Amino acid sequence: MIGASAGLGRAIAEALAARGHDLFLVASTEKDLAAVAADLAIRFDVQVGFHAMDLADADPALLQSEVTKTLGTPDNLFYVAGVSFTEDRGAIPDDVAMRLLAVNFTAGVRIVNGFLDTLADNPAANIVGIGSVAACRGRRGNSVYGSAKRGLEFYFETLRHYLAPHACRVQFYRLGYLHTRMTLGQKLPFPAMQPEDAARKICDNLGRDLGAVHLPRWWFGITSLLRMLPWVIFRKLDI
Repeated sequence: MIGASAGLGRAIAEALAARGHDLFLVASTEKDLAAVAADLAIRFDVQVGFHAMDLADADPALLQSEVTKTLGTPDNLFYVAGVSFTEDRGAIPDDVAMRLLAVNFTAGVRIVNGFLDTLADNPAANIVGIGSVAACRGRRGNSVYGSAKRGLEFYFETLRHYLAPHACRVQFYRLGYLHTRMTLGQKLPFPAMQPEDAARKICDNLGRDLGAVHLPRWWFGITSLLRMLPWVIFRKLDI
């Protein structure tokens, strides 16, 4: 589970632990990871390993070694990590752009790539990625974040095609607003989903060949409308 210490990642970890899955958690802060791991292990009587890693400087080979050493061969890989910044609009500092790209795209590609051969022919395996409705159409706000999430979605499309003759299944979620630290204090134009509700739906879909789906599903209508808007109208929207 990449991005497991808070928000949706923590909710998915809890949902999996409640179903009896052993876990290996990855996030940037060791203190937070240790607390989550201990809580899940005690409450659900499962094995929970963890590794603190800055995704801007990810080491997929080290991560694969740590997972194998702790749990053996994994069945599932969840890439839930994501980060956004309010200043992501127009020209932004290079270090901010690099972090947005690393956490939301490049680290995901590198980590999934590192586990791909291990998971491909495992009939119990799933690779799950979390994207964003922000990637539905290029706009002036969240420009690098949306670009990175669209890149991640494209990569998961290639995974689904590559793995079609194999046993591993692929799911990708175009996620709408969630009640998390990323949206805390923001005035949202549409209702936000509870992380626990999203986690339950994602876990229920394990084993299914879904491709990319909106979560909640009603976001499909909104993103479709945004994609269809003529440029003469879209260009005037301050979004």
